[in-house]
Amino acid sequence: MVAVIAAASQWYIYDAIHQHAERFTYYLVTCVYLCGVLTPLVFWLGGRWSIDSRTWKRTLLIHIAASLLLTGFGVLIEATIGWVPHASSWALSAALRHYFTQHTQISLLTYWALLGAFQVYRTYDRARLRELQAAQLETQLAEAQLAALRTQLQPHFLFNTLQAATMLIYDDPEGAEEILLSLSELLRISLRSLQQKEVSLNSEIEFLKHYSAIQQRRFGDRLRFDFQIEKGSESCAVPSLLLQPLVENAIRHGIGVRKEPDLVSVRAFVNNGRLNIEVENRASVLDDTQERLLARGVGMANTIARLQRLYGFEQTFAIRNLLPQGVLVSLSIPVRLLPVQAYELEVEAVP
Repeated sequence: MVAVIAAASQWYIYDAIHQHAERFTYYLVTCVYLCGVLTPLVFWLGGRWSIDSRTWKRTLLIHIAASLLLTGFGVLIEATIGWVPHASSWALSAALRHYFTQHTQISLLTYWALLGAFQVYRTYDRARLRELQAAQLETQLAEAQLAALRTQLQPHFLFNTLQAATMLIYDDPEGAEEILLSLSELLRISLRSLQQKEVSLNSEIEFLKHYSAIQQRRFGDRLRFDFQIEKGSESCAVPSLLLQPLVENAIRHGIGVRKEPDLVSVRAFVNNGRLNIEVENRASVLDDTQERLLARGVGMANTIARLQRLYGFEQTFAIRNLLPQGVLVSLSIPVRLLPVQAYELEVEAVP
């Protein structure tokens, strides 16, 4: 209402300065029509019959008819209000002719200006909504793909561990039993991890230590593990079940195919806002390019796919030979700290 009065006052003052002002009621009613009747009607018509590439011919005709009808109705009201004070000296037909010749253009222009503004806003709003929906769909797709990758990794890990236990059933029944008990603990932890895209590095290392205990039981003194985790990096977020496939590959392609003893090292440190993780062994040798090696197996290919899904171009992954022998897998991701409460719960949950 304040806007209507302000517009009417401005219009009245302008005409008064130019010596042809009408009664203030005329300006007030006109502004009420423009702001309170015309604008909502134009917006409703614009929403009901939107002008787009598919229906513009039909809707354009509708808006032409609507603009003429509303303009005629509005100018008729203006003419009537403007004629009443001068009825004794001014014929109604002359007043109508005057207002329709002088005010029709501005009324039509007002209608199409309002309609154009509404169409621009509607187009912007729809584009913003499409972007939001696209972002939501992309997020849902990414989460679905991550879930599929984790689900694919789970039976792969389970099969390899059961295979290790099977090999010891006859030669070392006690060792096979210990492997199966450790496996049950690992499954409990991994099932909890499957519900999370990221866990703390501390939780991942604890999981890896259970896994390394199984492998040490299998290979005995021939296999050793070394964990070098920099203080302060334990609370950094990493993809769940990130390290196990890398260590598994180090074992399978190292001591798994060679007779000499092996040392598998896992290092983690923070540098320049990035968490760097390295997994190396001293017994294996790369016999092909990184691309072809990754195409062969499930574990490492899944690891890279998950890193790309979670971090995009902010992650790096590399695998190379060491001198005189050995293989190093290194990866780097942005530092993301888990909330203190979530990190403490993880630590408490790991025995």
